[in-house]
This record gives sequence, structure tokens and C-alpha cells, in this order.
Amino acid sequence: MMLSRWKAFPALSFLIFTLPGCSGTTSSTPPPPPPKPTFTSTAPTSATEGVTYSYQVTATSPDSSPITFSLATAPSGASLSGNTVSWTPTHAESRTSNAFTVTATTAAGGSGTQSWTVTPNGTIDITAVATYRTPSGSVNVPPQWPANVNYPAALVPQSDGSLQRLQGAANADGSFSIPNVPAGYYWLEINPNANYWTTASDFDAGYDVIGRPPATTATQTTTTFTSSILGLNPSTIGGDFFLTQTDIDNSFSPAFGPIPANSTTFTSNLPVTSNTDWTQVTTLYLGQYVFTTSGSFTGYLLGPSATVSNVAFLNGATNPINATLSSSPTVSLPLSITGSAWAALDSSIGPGTPSPTVSDYSVFAQPYVTDRLALPPSGLLLGPDLILLAPTAPPPANSIPVPASYACSFSVGPLNSPLAGLGLAPITLDVDYGTLSYGDPYPSTWPRMFQYCQISTVALPRPNSTAMDTFIVTNKQTTTLPTGPVAPILGPVQSPTLNGGNLLQTATLSTTAVAISWSPPSTGQPYGYFVQVYQLGTLPNGGTGYTLAGNYGTAKTSVMIPFLAAGNTYVFAILAGSDANANIETKPSRRQIPTAESAVVSAPFIIQ
Repeated sequence: MMLSRWKAFPALSFLIFTLPGCSGTTSSTPPPPPPKPTFTSTAPTSATEGVTYSYQVTATSPDSSPITFSLATAPSGASLSGNTVSWTPTHAESRTSNAFTVTATTAAGGSGTQSWTVTPNGTIDITAVATYRTPSGSVNVPPQWPANVNYPAALVPQSDGSLQRLQGAANADGSFSIPNVPAGYYWLEINPNANYWTTASDFDAGYDVIGRPPATTATQTTTTFTSSILGLNPSTIGGDFFLTQTDIDNSFSPAFGPIPANSTTFTSNLPVTSNTDWTQVTTLYLGQYVFTTSGSFTGYLLGPSATVSNVAFLNGATNPINATLSSSPTVSLPLSITGSAWAALDSSIGPGTPSPTVSDYSVFAQPYVTDRLALPPSGLLLGPDLILLAPTAPPPANSIPVPASYACSFSVGPLNSPLAGLGLAPITLDVDYGTLSYGDPYPSTWPRMFQYCQISTVALPRPNSTAMDTFIVTNKQTTTLPTGPVAPILGPVQSPTLNGGNLLQTATLSTTAVAISWSPPSTGQPYGYFVQVYQLGTLPNGGTGYTLAGNYGTAKTSVMIPFLAAGNTYVFAILAGSDANANIETKPSRRQIPTAESAVVSAPFIIQ
């Protein structure tokens, strides 16, 4: 009997192995991606503010399928309709780069992108509002742009080194617009002696003024002021001075003069013939300035005072000024001047051996405004900045000095008249005046400021002549009241050069392409620099001397000087300026303390 095979191999199992590639199924190759479209149009990259920019996008597909477009990236306001990109650049979008990206998609799903940027030419908008600060608030006075002149203008550098002049027009709101200015730096010429190297599309050329806007009448009249002031502290030594300041932007005082020794009253009768509109005056600040000698200090300190409101002067009439002064609250100020540090500035401010000539300082209260430095346009501390302390040189016999500081209104320039009677003898050594006490009756919200300046003279030999020309260089600063010795917070620029040579050494040039460079001051942080150009020529009085031919502001440390001409002799000055608020590229005259100015004057340069 035969046995079954299955029984003969009872332990046999059947194993089924599936080997790779030996299955019964077949693998498939992924389909190729849909073909990408190809752009056949080129986007224009030029545009103008306020003018519609348009671009018709075209593209092809290898499979000839339809293509749709979408706008993936674009500035605000841009749109795509069908295959057309439309955009009207706004003021904010002009003179800056704007990115676009368009996506093209085929019916089969293939896609591609095209990207580009557009930097539209734009409009430069200039405001130049004078903001007058008064007891009743601010008064904005728009500028009166001069007619029939070629400024304001944007002077745009060209590849050949020339400047393209782009001009504009005044607007109804008092601003001034210059259209179609390309992006990048340009010279903004507010007037021939106010040029700023800037990229700004919006420029504030305005400034802040203490006091009401000056007002005039149609004709001149004689207005008389009679004063009867009581309550003075009698001075046994004499020399005291009475001064009235007003809330109008006018440096003339309607009542002032020396106070006789041992007198408790001040009287005066002052006729004034002018076209000043005295009806605009609303407030008077009256003060007895006490002539004081204390240690090293000789000068004026505010004593009894009064503020008179609701003034009602009449033009062409006799206007009484009657008041009784009261003792002012007393303030003490420890004051010392580091004269050696100020004298040290002379080592690098000009060729030859510059000489310290005049120093001056003052303490004053600034009324009506708390966040700005707003000096009168006259630059004089005769109102309505309110003097608290002012030094003076010892007066000549039978002469009474005036309690006002004038020296710090000077800057840099040729000296065409003597500095006699201005400020003090130069303070070249460290001086401790001790603690000075003066009256201060004004509101605590008004800033108290300390101004210091030093005027030095630089003698420049006139080329091809035996004559000498003298320039003054003023280094000055305005700060809060000092708590320590007063030293410079800003120094002059370092290592100034002209076309690579020393700015302080005279030279003859064979080119009108003049590049002036410098390093920042070793003391302080400037917000910018002003390069002034003085040209030797005939003065209005018929003599020969230097006159200002250009003023160029920049935040850079080099500048190409435009508009120089062969056959002339030039002197250049570099003023470094520091300020807590001003920006030389956008708002150069909106000032805030601490502020300072330090300068360097060059040797003469002849351009053949």
C-alpha cells in the first residue's frame, strides 16, 4: 500500500516569498510638472508722484494654454486688472523704492514670477512757518516767498558733476512745492545763503520766535511813553538800570535808563517816532537791574520787578507806564568758567595764531514756550527773553553800562567794525565767581537758560597784497543753568582739508571743483555742519573785503562746494552745530537746548 506524499513529509510547510520586482503589479513614472510660463514684457521702472503708472504684463506658455496674472507684492494703492498693473504713487511712496511681484499661472497649473522696483520722482514740500510764542498761545506766520527769483529750488547732482536746477511754486497754504525731483541727495536751496544737502521730501524751514509778530502802521507817528516807577531799592553806589521789556517781537524798550543813586523812583519821558503798532503790546516786564561787584563778578542782577498785563497803548498818543516794583524771589547760582578750556579752542580754529578777543555770558528766562529754544530774530537779549544776570565790563567814568548781552549774537565772518564795548575781556583762565544771587519772579514752567560765548579773531594775509583781513570766530552754547564749571560742550572739526590739502594753509587752485572734508569734533556730537563761503571783492562802502557768497548745511563730513568761479579768492568756514531737537536734513531751525556752535576758518584760496 502506498503512502500519501503529504503524510510522508508531515513537517513540510509552504513558504511564499515575494521578491522585489517579482510581484504581479507595475510601478508608474510621476507625470512631468506643467510647463512654466515665460514673461515677454519688461516692467517700466520710472514713475512720477500723482501720475498713474501702468504696466501691461504679457507672458507665453509652452502648451499655449491661457494665462492668468495676480499681484503678489505691491505698494499700497496698486491694483491689477486683467493683465494691467495700475498705481498712482502717493507723496509717501515717491522718492523711495517700491517693490512689485506679479505671478503668472497657466491653465495647466504652471506658474512663474516677475519682480521689479519703481522709485518715482516726487515733490519736495517746503514749509517755512515762523511760530511766534505769545502769552495767549502760538501765532503761525506763513512765509512770503520772493517773486521772480530762481529759489527755492532743488539742485540735483548730475553724472558730469553739474547741478540740475528744479524749481517749483508757492501753494495757497504758504508751503512751497518742487515737483519731479528724483530720489537721492540734492541741494535744497531755500535762498542763496541757505542750502541743505538732504534726501527729504518734506522740509521744515520754519523757526520759533519769542513774542508777538511785529506789527506796523501805515504811516510813522510819534508815540510818547512817560514812566513813573516806584518801589526801587536805593543804591548807594549808583549804576543801577531800569528796563522794560514787552511781549512783542521788538528789541526796543519803551522805558529804560540809569537810576540815580539813592533813588527809590524812576521817571522818564520818551518820544518814539516810528511805524511800530504799539497797540499790539499786551504785557510789560519791568525790572531794576542792580549793578553789582562781587569777587570776580561785575555786572547786573535782577532785583525788584513787576509784570503789567492788559496794557492798552495808543499810537500817536502819550502812554503812561506806572507801576510799583516788588522784591523778586531770590535764586542763587554758583558760577565758575573754565576759561582755559575755551582758550584752548583757539589752537585749531584758524591759520596763524588766533587770539581770544571777547567773552560773554548771561542767565535768562524764556517765556511762553517750554520745549524749544526760541531766541528773538535780532539775536539780542533785549526782549522778550527776560534777563536775570548779565556781566559787564567796568564802565568808563560817568558812563552807565546796559544790562544786556550782545556778543553771543555774533557767529563767524569778516570783522568790518571794531568789537569795542562788546562783552567782556576774554576769559582765558579758570574763574570762580562764587555764588551769585539774583531775582527771578517768573513762572517755574518757563525755562532758565545759560548762554556763554567766546569770540576770537583770526588775521588772514590778503593774497597779492600787504593788507590783512580779520575774521571773527565765535564758539558758543546755550544750556540749562550750570551745576559745575562751564566748559565747551562742542569743539571745532578736526583735520579739515581742501582737495586733500590743509585747509589752514593758503594755496592757488587750478580748478573750481573744490571738496572740503573734515573729521568730527573731539568734544561733543554735532547734528550737522555749515560750510560758509566768503568771496573777496568790493564792499558796499567801496572798500575791499570778504562777503558771504554761500552757506551749505550737511550732516556729512565732506562737501563739494558749488558755484565757485575762476579769478576769485575765497575763505571757507566750517561750523559744527549740536542741538537737542534740530535735524539739518529736515528741520534745521527748530532748536532745543543744549545747543552749541564751534567753528574753523580757512586760509585764503585763489582759484585761477
